[in-house]
Amino acid sequence: MKWKVAFFGLLAINMVIVVSLLFLILQPSSTKLPAPKAVKGATFLVHSSKKDVNILLNDYLKEKTKNSSLSYRVWIDDRVYVASQVPLFSRNVDLTVSFVPKIVKGGNLELRDPDLSLGEWQLPVNYTLSYLQKHAKLPDEVMIEPDAHRIYIDLANIQLKNGYRITAKEFDLEHDKIVFALTVPVK
Repeated sequence: MKWKVAFFGLLAINMVIVVSLLFLILQPSSTKLPAPKAVKGATFLVHSSKKDVNILLNDYLKEKTKNSSLSYRVWIDDRVYVASQVPLFSRNVDLTVSFVPKIVKGGNLELRDPDLSLGEWQLPVNYTLSYLQKHAKLPDEVMIEPDAHRIYIDLANIQLKNGYRITAKEFDLEHDKIVFALTVPVK
């Protein structure tokens, strides 16, 4: 008879733990994504290729991260790749992260489904994204969310010269078709 009480007591404790964990997991993310700013002006669609976006992207990142201790490179191929070298046991080891891009509300980009490797070793997503969040000097428009396994790129709030704004309209890597809307403000 005592074993039944112990069994059902343990079962009740396990159920409370499982329900509590499910409650925490199913809560919405506490990260509030910024709302895109409305810009009045003429909007042009810019059709591009992965090659051209790679050139523009790395030039922008080079300027934004010139005083950073951690250098990295970004390129677009079948996925969006970020590569860097991290010091490990007095050696620099290659760290590569790749993502699947998705256009989200407001024409911004979300990089999802990360695949991470340190040298030839596959790494846990949370650890690597947390490391990048702490050590990589990223532009203000790039937000890393380790718990959600994603990187959010706030394209709509990137301040280009002359107040131009850019939003993503199409990001089809398989067919090398990348389309942006470029808004030129008017006075």
